[in-house]
Amino acid sequence: MRTIYSIFGEINHGRPCLLFTQTYLIMKKVIFLVAVMLLVVSTGSFAQAKFGLKAGVNFANQDWSSEGLSLSPDSKTGLVFGGFVNLKLSDDFALQPELLYASKGTKFDGGIFDSSEEMDLKMNYLSVPVMAKYYFGGFNLQAGPTFDFLLSADVESGGEEEDVKDEFKGMDLGLGLGLGYELPAGLSIDARYILGLSDISDSEDMDGVEIKNKTFQVTVGFSF
Repeated sequence: MRTIYSIFGEINHGRPCLLFTQTYLIMKKVIFLVAVMLLVVSTGSFAQAKFGLKAGVNFANQDWSSEGLSLSPDSKTGLVFGGFVNLKLSDDFALQPELLYASKGTKFDGGIFDSSEEMDLKMNYLSVPVMAKYYFGGFNLQAGPTFDFLLSADVESGGEEEDVKDEFKGMDLGLGLGLGYELPAGLSIDARYILGLSDISDSEDMDGVEIKNKTFQVTVGFSF
């Protein structure tokens, strides 16, 4: 199956499978981050800690570039869901670590690669945003880093699907900026733009190719 990598080079299928090692390293990083979050929650300096769940939609896309050549594929829609801890520092400020399952990726129209078939890159991440929130009225401004750990990556084209996880880095660092609104009943609505700061390409046959994620996210949450 001809994939999106054709424009920059064919995928090298001869590399050894590193799935177990990558998964182990990802879980170590996630466990460390969760432990840090729990340590922060347990400190007495945070008198108000609220736990909650959230779910919504990702409108994901990517920027591909190499030696002056740039591609802006079509966006794709995916799910995002998980939990969060809201740590109120004062009446106006809070810190909110989150642990989310997030679907990202992009789509390429037929014709870009001399093919009439559409190509769909599906990437699933375990996402750990740590957002600082400034409250004014019922609204809040949000900003903070996001640490995304790659769980899977597949390309679908012409009814066939190919695993391409080894062609991407296991971690993506991003910056989240957003606006939220919280209701007294514990409901919340967030709109957030997540700009990928890292080059996620990790293919030996795509040396010099830079790929960055970019995502617009809308979620609804409920805190206990």
